[in-house]
Amino acid sequence: MEVFGMDQTELMQMLIEQIRILNESNAAKDAQIAALTEQVAKLTAQIEELTHKKNSNNSSKPPSEGRLEKPAPKSLRGKSGKKQGGQPGHKGTGMKLDRKPDKIEEYIPEKCKSCPRFGRCKMKCCDTRYEYEVQVETKLIAHKSMGCTCPLSGEKLQGDFPVGITGTKQYGAGVFALVNTLLTVGYVSVDRTKQLLSCLGIPISTGAIQSMLDKASAAAVAPVERIKDKVSGKDVVNFDETGLRAAGSLHWLHCACSGRWRFYTVHEKRGEDGMEAMGVLPGFTGVAVHDFWSSYKKFKNAVHAMCCQHLERELVYAEETGNQKWAKKLRKLLQGMCHAKNLLMVENRTAFTDEELQRYMRRYDQIVAEGLAANPLPERKPGKRGRLKKGKIRCLLERFQDCKADILRFATDWRVPYTNNAAEQAIRFARVKEKVSGCFRTEKGAEQFARVLSFISTAVRHGISSFDACLSLRNGTALALVESWQD
Repeated sequence: MEVFGMDQTELMQMLIEQIRILNESNAAKDAQIAALTEQVAKLTAQIEELTHKKNSNNSSKPPSEGRLEKPAPKSLRGKSGKKQGGQPGHKGTGMKLDRKPDKIEEYIPEKCKSCPRFGRCKMKCCDTRYEYEVQVETKLIAHKSMGCTCPLSGEKLQGDFPVGITGTKQYGAGVFALVNTLLTVGYVSVDRTKQLLSCLGIPISTGAIQSMLDKASAAAVAPVERIKDKVSGKDVVNFDETGLRAAGSLHWLHCACSGRWRFYTVHEKRGEDGMEAMGVLPGFTGVAVHDFWSSYKKFKNAVHAMCCQHLERELVYAEETGNQKWAKKLRKLLQGMCHAKNLLMVENRTAFTDEELQRYMRRYDQIVAEGLAANPLPERKPGKRGRLKKGKIRCLLERFQDCKADILRFATDWRVPYTNNAAEQAIRFARVKEKVSGCFRTEKGAEQFARVLSFISTAVRHGISSFDACLSLRNGTALALVESWQD
């Protein structure tokens, strides 16, 4: 049988060939659709990531990064259901009178002043109002050494100048203390300090101001070394670091603090070299509280505790960008453990019971396992080499899995805080300093600033004003002051 001049065999072969061509075309289209689907998925993930950029609310990025694009304030705390303001039973606080009035003013009724019996009526105080006032006064003191010839012995006598009056013209201890207070606690630049003192009628040069900082730094060496020893001997110490520009390049301000003690150093390196140079971590055997910066973990002699506030922000990011339901559960669990610990500490408890702790641990493991199951490791594609990209969510989960003991240190050891806020707040001034007076011109200037501030900030936490602390540096009593402070 022939069809269109072809026999049945030829027609069958032609149809088979057409079917083969159609199948190849369909296979190519399927491959193209699969590739486009994968590309769309990647682009969707990128759009999602760009839409939910990492910021200080959902990551470990500092608030100072992206200063003009800061996100709206967003607290990690949930709503308590209470009304705003002071709660029932809250003891209010206000301005306190810390001394007796230096001056008393009395006001007589206007009608009484023109009364013929004025002065004979007995007056009583109807109301008292207090006002704190300040009076800025500068003095130029002339120290004169008086002399004479003794009429009895014929000896020429001359009075001695007070200790500290060594030059023909000089600045007093008050000026010294004010200058160093402005430079350190006030974060004011040398030039602006000169302008401020000129407004007070004190002629001074920038060289004299820098000289005062040099003297304060030299006087603070021994006291700050003692502060360092105190911090190194604590059971629990908070550590953190932040960028600080000096000598035209990025340096790092390192901080170690515990309770009322603060110790700062400046180094050109952020990691292990800077921490070694600080001198606290190399021999520290207590609990080191810090973030997940890997350099801290290189000090094996210390017990490590991670800041859970950082992790909460990472969990917020996972929840917002990846629709990770486990992230919210884990965040609530960590917050619940912290809240339960705080309530029990009020009742003078010092630890969770074994049953309570094990219950928390099991719940922690369950949530992490749920997250790992929802975010499996990616499969290696044929022909591709190198390390597989796990993705941010998977890496975060593995961090929770591998660092469980360090993350939950606050629950197993109640001396350990839930956050590293103490150190983070202690170094926040670096951004204020940068905004107010800019960077440091020399590395030496940055080191001097850190040394003097170590002493002053510790003094303030022991009830000494910044001004009085600077006076002790001028008078040579700073070391004795540090030795008198109790833990």
